[in-house]
Amino acid sequence: MVNMVYKYMQKEATDGVNNVNQVHKRTAEATGASTRTVQRILKEAKSSEPLLVIRTPGKKRPRKKPVTDIHTFDYCIIRKCIHNFHNTNGQLPTTKELLIKLRNDINFQGSGKSLSRIIKNLSFRWKTIQNRRKILIEKTDIRFKRINYLDKIKDYRSKRRPIIYIHVTQFSSKSWSSKVKKPTIKEKCVTIIHAGSEAGFIPNALLMIAYEPKGGDCNDDIHFNNYKTWLRTQLLPFIPPKSVVVLDSSSYNTKQYDTAPTPYSKKAEMHSWLTEKGIPYDQHMLKPQLYQLISLFQDKCKNFEIDKFFTAVGHNILRLPRFHPDLSPMELAWAEVKGCVSASNFEWNENSVMKFFQEKVDKMDANTWRKICDKVKSAEEIYVKNDRTIDLMTEEYIVGINDNSDSGSATEYSSSSSDEEDPLAMDDEQSGELRQEVKTEDTSDSD
Repeated sequence: MVNMVYKYMQKEATDGVNNVNQVHKRTAEATGASTRTVQRILKEAKSSEPLLVIRTPGKKRPRKKPVTDIHTFDYCIIRKCIHNFHNTNGQLPTTKELLIKLRNDINFQGSGKSLSRIIKNLSFRWKTIQNRRKILIEKTDIRFKRINYLDKIKDYRSKRRPIIYIHVTQFSSKSWSSKVKKPTIKEKCVTIIHAGSEAGFIPNALLMIAYEPKGGDCNDDIHFNNYKTWLRTQLLPFIPPKSVVVLDSSSYNTKQYDTAPTPYSKKAEMHSWLTEKGIPYDQHMLKPQLYQLISLFQDKCKNFEIDKFFTAVGHNILRLPRFHPDLSPMELAWAEVKGCVSASNFEWNENSVMKFFQEKVDKMDANTWRKICDKVKSAEEIYVKNDRTIDLMTEEYIVGINDNSDSGSATEYSSSSSDEEDPLAMDDEQSGELRQEVKTEDTSDSD
């Protein structure tokens, strides 16, 4: 607009002033706006006098949305790609290089910024090392949960304990295949609950429920009492004694009893909780001080109702680490069955979906299931190997850096704003030096 007014005044300086009394028209010509727009703005300005506060009307600017809503198995692929990047590509990853690889491997459609958000959601952080270089490090608490899970399941298998995997999934009319004619009626959902072991699906454990969701979210309608009824009547009678039950971190598996007090709980409740857990405290402490003490121990003192339910009958609970569906054969089997169901070209109908799903589950033979279990065990071995490689690779670069930081903190890789910066690429000289150093170390290690 400034440029247009400038050109208008240049024209007046050359050709002279015209239409002096037609102020609205001259203003419209000078600014490129319509006369009606000029009149509306002047009216708004007059009504806001003497403060003269004029609000610019909202403008819809087209903007690309970040591609971050991807399948959980794609999260696994991205994590493995980061873990394996050094072994497969002989170099440390940058976002640009990861983006190129993921576009080739899984047809990733997002930009570098979208990939950076996904990497952050996976709890990876850029850690500054020598000479202000950065390497991509997975947060310690995520690694700990995965390593702990892998150690425990290996120990249970060595003791020949039966491993039972539970999975819940939902189909909805809105999320149905694009080939299918979708109804205009209110959305409907089908919740499917099933369990399996290394021997196959648990007999009589399949439960399918069709319903209309409340509030537009299918997940809201998984009632915890119904879930417990399924566990008691369709699962427990058909699994061996002293089984190990593997659960994900869904809301129905993480419902707590005897929850920790909130910052707004009464002092008496805080005192009672601390006393029950055997945590020493001062009677004169104020509520913020009491809650700070509670927050230090509440994760260690969580009590899940499902855990209590299974341990009461002699079973053990093991929880999958977040974003690791490739460690559960039920997740892989479900993905295969869901792919067959959603790819089928028939009109959405909850009864048809349940019938079709039952047929696909029945057709999954022992050979298919064995291949799925072998794939899970292979993924476990890869994670174990990668975690050892990550320790060796980071030991050389991390030890001795940031000596003043608390290495035991759960947020050790996210406290510094400089570490959050995404080095789309280090400068070529630094990147080349770092990669050469890593290759040299690998050669010496193998020798």
